Amino acid sequence: MKLNHFTDYSLRVLIYLNKKNKTASASLDELSEELDILRNHLIKVVQFLSKEELVITKRGKNGGIIISDKALNTGLGTLIHLLEQDDTPVINCHSKPCVFMPFSCQLKFFLDTAYQAFIDSMNQHRLSDIVFNNWESIFAGRQNTRNNA
Repeated sequence: MKLNHFTDYSLRVLIYLNKKNKTASASLDELSEELDILRNHLIKVVQFLSKEELVITKRGKNGGIIISDKALNTGLGTLIHLLEQDDTPVINCHSKPCVFMPFSCQLKFFLDTAYQAFIDSMNQHRLSDIVFNNWESIFAGRQNTRNNA
């Protein structure tokens, strides 16, 4: 299974905001710079996360983006399924009709079962379970690279 770019970027944003805690907000520019993701991509990501109440956004001088309690309390599997935005994430036999469908092909069933096992396994973890040996060093190295460019 391969996650789409939208899911990847969304998870990066949620991980970053989780490490900032709920006391410090981040701006789109900060997220773009620190995560090395184009700001235009992040606009769509943050809008979706806000609509799903996974982040809280506030406009203005003291505004920014913070992670919500909902995101912190939701299993990673549920987050991934929501972010993938597809009820048939592995295979859709109807999008391009498959010649095997009328003959009781079991492939979709096997893939759906495996996908559900993946989601169930990921739901044993939360964002807080994603730990790093030295969080600060991730971005300190990026700062040095940007300053030398």
